[in-house]
Amino acid sequence: MPYELFIALRYLRARRRQAAVSVITAIAIAGITVGVAALIVAQALALGFRDEVQEKILSGTAHLNLLKPDDSGIENYRELTERLRRVPGVRAASATIYEPVLISAADRQEVAILKGVDLDAPPEANEVFATTIEGDPKELRLSPAPAQLEEPVLPPLDGVIIGKELARTLGVHKNDTVTVLAAHPRLTPLGPAPRYTRLRVVGIFASGLYEYDSKWLYVSLQTAQRMIGGGDTARVIQMKVADIYAVAEVSQRVLEAAGPGFITTNWQELNRALFAAFKLQQMVIVLFFSLLIAIAALNIITTLIMMVIEKHRDIAILRAQGATPQSIRRIFMLQGITIGLVGALLGTAVGLSFCWFANAYQLISIPAEIYSISQVRLKVRAFDCASVALLAVIISLLATIYPARTAARLVPVEALRYE
Repeated sequence: MPYELFIALRYLRARRRQAAVSVITAIAIAGITVGVAALIVAQALALGFRDEVQEKILSGTAHLNLLKPDDSGIENYRELTERLRRVPGVRAASATIYEPVLISAADRQEVAILKGVDLDAPPEANEVFATTIEGDPKELRLSPAPAQLEEPVLPPLDGVIIGKELARTLGVHKNDTVTVLAAHPRLTPLGPAPRYTRLRVVGIFASGLYEYDSKWLYVSLQTAQRMIGGGDTARVIQMKVADIYAVAEVSQRVLEAAGPGFITTNWQELNRALFAAFKLQQMVIVLFFSLLIAIAALNIITTLIMMVIEKHRDIAILRAQGATPQSIRRIFMLQGITIGLVGALLGTAVGLSFCWFANAYQLISIPAEIYSISQVRLKVRAFDCASVALLAVIISLLATIYPARTAARLVPVEALRYE
């Protein structure tokens, strides 16, 4: 062991006549421990929140959409969908329609987004098959009228699957009947008239995102076509891709396969502002808690300055025995690094323990109406933990520069003159 490290560790372990130095050293270690633990937990919370939102968005919507610039109907959507399914990188494709509607049940009404589901497409192409918690999406096809109506003259009713929160707001359950009013009117001899359709609730879905669960409803593609009166057309062809982070490259191949007259939108473009906010949030968290660690490291400066004052006689003796100023400087720098390293290790252990405990007992609960999700799972990455620990050690090292230089400039004759 280098003698500088031996002396530095001995100074840290030894009982000093000035108890204040020991107390400040403990405070410095505790401050760095709290700062490191807080930064690890904050990063895990931000990362877990971002990944949770991203997962819910990707599970509840398409990765890539193909549509016309004027949002007009796609007439050859069946042939085009089959062609897009063969594009490298596309895992599944399905035609769909989006339409703002007004849904009512009894005396309650809500504005919602209606989405048509192509039931002839593979189930993995439509998220409703994965998010339905009650009922079966296959029942969206024409279904018989509910038995409780007891009116054989009524035509059969199409099915609808609505979000969990929307069902709670409307007070409806499976097999209840709702009325849906589409935005596109129909022409009658008396002029434009609203299009309304009576539907039977055949299922409830829960995506985990409050925005979808409170505003979305699904019907079959044929039902959506009849409701908007656009004929046998689709508005959008939605796709799931194999690699969500290569969606831009897949988008180019999809445009080449579709031909002119189409544009694409992907999940990154549609949620660019949201994920930019997440990135800014991550930067603010790192900056804030780095300042917290830096403030804790100020105690290292105080500790080492007091130690230089207390150990000036020892420093003078070491210099008289041949120790160089560089060696004296290393002794005190090694003390500061040791304090930072101990604090970083303890902080990492505390931060990881808290993250495990919070995940095990689901301690992080947030308002779903504000943040779209109700539970957040803290996600810890080894790289983040190592970066935070290294940051704490570097800040501790910087805090040792002034005290170490002060000790190195000590003149042995001046220090021993009054001994």
